[in-house]
Amino acid sequence: MTMAGPAIQAWRVLTFVWTHPANRRHRWRSLARACRFQVRGRLGRPTVTTIGQRARMRVWLHDTAAAKVIYANPPDWNEMWAWRRCLCPGDLFIDVGSNAGSYALWAAEAGAEVVAIEPSGTAVATLRANVALNPFPITVRQCALSAVPGQMWLTRGQGAKNHLLSASSVDAEAEPVDVNTLDNLLGDRTAAGVKIDVEGAERLVLEGARRALAERRISVLQIEWNAMSERVLGESREPIADLLAEHGYHLARPDRRGVLRPVSAAPSSSDDIFAIAPH
Repeated sequence: MTMAGPAIQAWRVLTFVWTHPANRRHRWRSLARACRFQVRGRLGRPTVTTIGQRARMRVWLHDTAAAKVIYANPPDWNEMWAWRRCLCPGDLFIDVGSNAGSYALWAAEAGAEVVAIEPSGTAVATLRANVALNPFPITVRQCALSAVPGQMWLTRGQGAKNHLLSASSVDAEAEPVDVNTLDNLLGDRTAAGVKIDVEGAERLVLEGARRALAERRISVLQIEWNAMSERVLGESREPIADLLAEHGYHLARPDRRGVLRPVSAAPSSSDDIFAIAPH
């Protein structure tokens, strides 16, 4: 019984590595790299790996989201190649919920100016360390984004699954975090891309970007699209679809070549959604 959890996790990692499109030409080499990472991690040592062609990240075993970069480059194949199609040198890219910085580094390597937003004290320390390994123009802001500025509470100890809490859910383990809005952050600038991965509170981020959305100063958004919104906000993803439709954005998902393909108004699967501003 005690071995079931680790065994299942190991099987998931092996399956991810073996089936990932980034590894199709060198599966055995990728499995060996994953095994070396696991061994080093159990000895308390991080692994420095590459994302993209030359961006570097330091990954610890307990950083489950960052570990995906060890297992495949790039880990979110369809989504990350979509950004390589969308971003041009000099574009502004905002990474909301940056965690260890894989998307921030990926976009910066493409030539974008990046603002990486991360509220967790533990995660932002990792993010800053990874940014320091590279020569890219990445600005790190330690805060959360929501509908209005102020202060909120964030869970601790859940790694990439840390999320904002309602006032009624705050406990002794929660971490107070400063909150800003995407409209405040952008000012009058235009963002070519915004990635929002905040474990269920994505609608709150969009509520705080209504001016930018109305003025179409965000060209493309990537939004986490899973059941976490039911846990955090007690709602489905329908309100996000409605808010985006209100401002004329249409929904899409990237294929294996990173081409954004239109989808229905409120898809039910858990893959991230892209929203594209009207021309």
